[in-house]
Amino acid sequence: MKTGVVEKKQLWGIELNLISLLFSSISPVLNKFSLISLSPVVGGIFTSIFAAIFVLTTILITRQHISLRSLRNPWLWLLGGTNAIGIILQYIALASLSPITVTLIARLYLVYVFFLSYVFLKEKITKWDYLAIVLCILGSFFISGSRLQFSDNILGLICAFIYPLMYAANNIVAKYMVSDAQPSNVLFYNHLTSALLLFCYAAITGTSFANISGRAVAFNCGGAFFNGFMSLLLFYTSLRFITAGKANIVRALGPIVVIIYSSFFFPVQVTPSLIFGAVLVILASTIVTFTKTSHE
Repeated sequence: MKTGVVEKKQLWGIELNLISLLFSSISPVLNKFSLISLSPVVGGIFTSIFAAIFVLTTILITRQHISLRSLRNPWLWLLGGTNAIGIILQYIALASLSPITVTLIARLYLVYVFFLSYVFLKEKITKWDYLAIVLCILGSFFISGSRLQFSDNILGLICAFIYPLMYAANNIVAKYMVSDAQPSNVLFYNHLTSALLLFCYAAITGTSFANISGRAVAFNCGGAFFNGFMSLLLFYTSLRFITAGKANIVRALGPIVVIIYSSFFFPVQVTPSLIFGAVLVILASTIVTFTKTSHE
């Protein structure tokens, strides 16, 4: 009977993670549309605010405790800072690249996670992990190489390679904080501090908030709802029922889902280089997640 309970919990966790993936994969497409009149900084501010409002509403409805004293925690500002930088770089990447390319390059997230875990958490990297890292890097170069058509894409490619590093650092800090707090509380403060830091940056750089269209804000709100709120909340919840390794097996399907969504709006030419790079990156994700699961 115990076995049956465990299997049901694992199945529920996988289902939650798959739904989370479907939500998060909508975000790159919606954010691409929101860039019609929003700069990366303004888009990041709106994303953080909308996501924080959605999470706070959930906290109030479920009557969870929340304390503003948490803002004194320096780890919280590191959490918000990495998220803020990641959001800006992701918007810059989306401004010059297709959602498909940005999402596929973002698979480097797995490499960054292993590196940061090795440096800060002293976790051992196996020979399979090294193979996955090599495949992931090669795959990302094939993907980006197939999309290099204009020189102004170089900045977008650089941002596409760096922003997953910010999110990897953000998730490691979040994992540390979730051990002592509710996931919804950590998620709320993540978006709140991110919005505050982005506001400060906008004020210092003199970022303009003029000529913002309602349509762009609506797309931005949709992206924040599906990714910053629903996807992350479901992902955190799924980790209560399945291991991180099993969760990442599902997440490895992300590029495929984004390609399917994007094909309805962006007639991107699928080249052999893009396909080969995608196969390498997904293979790397699969190797990492399967070998990681076997050790947990």
